[in-house]
Amino acid sequence: MSRQKKPRKIQGPPTVPGFKPLGEKADPKDEVRLLMEEYEAIRLCDYEDLFQEEAAERMGVSRPTLTRIYDRARKKVAKAFSEGKPIAFKD
Repeated sequence: MSRQKKPRKIQGPPTVPGFKPLGEKADPKDEVRLLMEEYEAIRLCDYEDLFQEEAAERMGVSRPTLTRIYDRARKKVAKAFSEGKPIAFKD
């Protein structure tokens, strides 16, 4: 049996439900779903320019866990940008 997932602290939830690429009709089935913890990792590391150790502390997780969350988020955002897919924020 696996351990129970530790709750992540989300300090700055997004003000919009997602983003859509310009110029194309995007199919909602093709959207890339970014979890709130992934959004928060990108916000803390890239927007607030924190070191991963500081960002992990703010989220209440270990630094290796933050790194895994951040890597997943970056891959999802890169996929959405590269393939012209919408991004939706989900809990």
